[in-house]
Amino acid sequence: MIEKQQANSLVKIGVKDLLCFFDEKPDGSEGHATGIVGIVGEDLNAACFQHYLKSKCAHACVLPYRVTTGNRKGPRLDRWIKVDWSEGEKTVFQTEIKNWSAHAIGGKRLSVSASPEEVSEYKHTRWEGHWVVQRHTLREPYTAKVLVRMKPPDGVDEKIIRPLLIFWEALGPRDQADSHLFRINTPTCDFPFELPNTWPNPREFPGLWIFSELWVFSVSSYLRSIPDTSIELDMPDAAARLQILNRLFLTEA
Repeated sequence: MIEKQQANSLVKIGVKDLLCFFDEKPDGSEGHATGIVGIVGEDLNAACFQHYLKSKCAHACVLPYRVTTGNRKGPRLDRWIKVDWSEGEKTVFQTEIKNWSAHAIGGKRLSVSASPEEVSEYKHTRWEGHWVVQRHTLREPYTAKVLVRMKPPDGVDEKIIRPLLIFWEALGPRDQADSHLFRINTPTCDFPFELPNTWPNPREFPGLWIFSELWVFSVSSYLRSIPDTSIELDMPDAAARLQILNRLFLTEA
């Protein structure tokens, strides 16, 4: 198992500025979010998850492997993230990252200064848009694909693999409103949509649908909880892209 080597990969972010841009959609930000997300989005969300785990005395690293079922066709995910917990246990997350914010279609603004009650209600409402409570399952294929078991990276025991959804937006079930990372039981694969024909059929390939729980992390929720005005995040891909942009384009007159 190979861990991605980090070199000159730290990026400093302004916490409130980031929340304002993505959650409040301030004047002048329209039309830029998609481009910015294309440069830093996945790295930003994964790095915030790593930063959160570090605050919990756990260590997380991104593994440099593609996240696929091993077939030419079928669902693809975004990251393998290996976590060493403080108790000594290990988890490898097959991770799907969603950069949805107030700029997205159907997005809703959430003030940086929103009260805890407002944030809690917002999180519950947004989570209901993704989760079918009555059926204990995800509502849409672009999130539900995280529950399809991917081919493990070299040297990883499939027994320690868990599915993880990382969202930018603040969300969470009402009974876990104060949590940034939460777990949901997934006892069924009876999704409220027709499975794409490139996905394995749960009845024909039950071994690819055996996760009993789903982990979910909210970046906005976490960033709202920290007192720091700025933090350093390990964002190797984003750092490299920003360095290239700095070389290619000179903004000073």
